[in-house]
Formats: sequence, C-alpha cells, structure tokens
Amino acid sequence: MESSSKYYDQSKVGAVDTRKQGGYVIDNSWEGEGARLAALEAAFDPATRRHLDAVGVKEGWRCLEVGAGAGSVARWLCDRVGESGHVLATDLNPVLLEGLDLENLEVRTHDILRDDLPEAAFDLVHSRLVLEHLPGREDALQRMAAALAPGGWLVVEDLDWSSLGGCTRKGAVLIGGLFRGFASVMKASGYDQRFARRLPVLLNGLGLVDVGAEGRAVVLLGGTESAEWARPNLDRFRRLLTEEDAPAIAPVQRVLNLVPPLRKVLADRLERVDSLLADPEFGFVAPMMMTAWGRRPD
Repeated sequence: MESSSKYYDQSKVGAVDTRKQGGYVIDNSWEGEGARLAALEAAFDPATRRHLDAVGVKEGWRCLEVGAGAGSVARWLCDRVGESGHVLATDLNPVLLEGLDLENLEVRTHDILRDDLPEAAFDLVHSRLVLEHLPGREDALQRMAAALAPGGWLVVEDLDWSSLGGCTRKGAVLIGGLFRGFASVMKASGYDQRFARRLPVLLNGLGLVDVGAEGRAVVLLGGTESAEWARPNLDRFRRLLTEEDAPAIAPVQRVLNLVPPLRKVLADRLERVDSLLADPEFGFVAPMMMTAWGRRPD
C-alpha cells in the first residue's frame, strides 16, 4: 500500500465518535455488518449500476462515493473509470473498505455533515442509503451538489416506504408491522422514511438540470434469494432490541425503554419471521429504492 494520504487512518477504525454519526443506527464496525451490507448490495447493485451507466460514467471520470459501506459501488466505479480516472470513497468508519487495494481509489474517513469536500471537483457524486439517516440531510445534499464539476452528475438513492405491503394475506400483518415498528423507532435518531420522494424536487431547487427519478421495489418471496435480503437486516434489528448499552444506538434504546411493550412486541414478531421468509406462500413488497439524478449546468 502507498502512503496514509491515500488510505484511511487505521487508528480510527473501531473508534468512531458516535456523536458524529448524524443519525446512523448501525455502525460498520458491528459484528455481522459486512453480511448485512452484502445482502443490500445483492438486492440494489444491479439497478445502481444501470443508473450510473445511464449518466455516462466512463474512463477518466473523477467520482465521489459518499457512505461507501462495503465498497461494491466504489469497486465498480474504479473499474469503469480506469487508470486515468479516480474514485474517492468516504465513510464515517471505512473498516469494511480495508481490502480494496486499487490504484485509482482513495478511501477517506469522512463525515458528510461536517468535513470539507473539494468543490467543483467531481464528474459524479453518488450516495445510497445515506441521507435518509441524517438529520442534516438537506445540508449534506447541498454539499454534495457543490462538489460537482460543471456538467457533473449527482445520483442519490434512498428508500421510500410508501410501497410497503403484502402481496398475499399470509404474513402481511406480521412483517408489515415489524417494518413499520422499526421505522418508527429509528425516527429517534433522525431517520426519515419519506425523504426519498422529495429528492427530485430538492435537486431542482439546487439548480441542477436534466433532473429525473425512478422508484424500484424489491418483492420478498418466501424461499427465494429475494427473501434473503431481509434476513440480515432483521438480524440487526434483533441486536437493537438486546444491546441496551451500545452508545451508537442510545436514541433508539431511549424510545424502546420509554415504551416497554414495544420492545416485547417487536421481539415476538422477529421470532416468527424466519419461518415466514422460508414459506413459498409468503410475498411482500419491501420499501422502494428511489433513485434521483441531476446534472450541474456546464
């Protein structure tokens, strides 16, 4: 590896200041987080790559990946922009990016709400499942837009929960209540389950052009790979119900402690959901991934 200017500071791994986490309920250093992010990548990477292809990502581009997670999008971008391009992948805790030893990749420990970004520097700025967690999400969006070079594209992806519902009656009440219960709990940390639908209007307000948006909902079918997307995420929620002293989730725990029956209800539902995900008679429409895009005028 090259100098530390290209790679993140190892001393920061596993010691992220939770006061800087904006609204994240889950930190990358938690055990099992790699498996959870891998499931999300399997579910959402194909559509993400399609949208990035559509805006014309090509050799030589300078790209910024905000909240890079486990790095699947950053890897794809590095391959697409080639040796003459450059990808900056940022995260509050980039521990899961440790294995990405690519010459055209820079990994940086970075808080999009507080830390500086170069202005007018990138042909593409992309984030997925980041802004919906941040109380200062509109400020973050504005900073990301300011980082675009003239003609550069901003592509933002977050979940919109309006699609949530059962394909069949079996299990719909159980898992629907589970999703909604945890969405309500996550509001304590600033989560906004309706933010994604506002993205195209916000991009227009930032002066971007060629603005558009598309929503895609994954259907969970019992006994298929689509249902496996939900399992590690539900496992993480199970941890939220039991790790009462974890400081990163203190706002969530305060809500659960204020409403003790809620903790029991959610735990009971989680115990019943594993068999449901394996049941071929079960079908459920998950929250919709809303992708919005816009271009900085030349």
